[in-house]
Amino acid sequence: MRETSRWSWELLRQDYLTTPTLLRSIPVGVVIAAGVVATTWTHTLLSDHQDMVVHTYEAIDTTKDVLIALDDAETGQRGYLVSSDRRYLDPYDKALGRLHTLQADLLKRISDNEHQVARVTTLNGLIDTKLKELSHSITLHDQNSADAARAQESTYMATATMDRIRDIIGDITVRERNLLETRQAEVDSDEFRIQLVAIILGLASFLTRAGVEIYLTRRQRAK
Repeated sequence: MRETSRWSWELLRQDYLTTPTLLRSIPVGVVIAAGVVATTWTHTLLSDHQDMVVHTYEAIDTTKDVLIALDDAETGQRGYLVSSDRRYLDPYDKALGRLHTLQADLLKRISDNEHQVARVTTLNGLIDTKLKELSHSITLHDQNSADAARAQESTYMATATMDRIRDIIGDITVRERNLLETRQAEVDSDEFRIQLVAIILGLASFLTRAGVEIYLTRRQRAK
């Protein structure tokens, strides 16, 4: 049994593991292995940067949704103060539910940027202030009179809380769009790098194989 195994290994080495075979396979194998590593690395970078682009788009969309929800809440509250019809509070109530979720989502989406975190923290404080103003006016309407509520609303409008909210949302959005440009440029660079790696891998494989064949040809002629 041992002699058969030894004979089989010797036969395999003589027939297949020859010097020309090894010279043809090992260098090309090294090039392919290096190409696999490089390709995996570039695709990982591309995937990460694409995720960041999507993440930035989501942050921008969330700021828009926050502003829409605030406008809905303000519109519903004002409609109620003018008409005393509680049906106008339906968009107000729905907006309140959306806002709490949107505020948490926005803070989560920009949590990797400390400057944006500071802006969103300020924004959330202003939103809380605005919601208290809206709620107070509704309470005045219900417990006192519509005129008292509208008078209080005029006072709140003078503080321009909503204008400050729009300003800071605009600032947050501009910063996110600047980040988006940077991150999109990284994606474009990654895509170019992937193409470059593919070209280099193809050339390296061709040149390695050609070099081996030239060497083997010269070696054969020298014999």
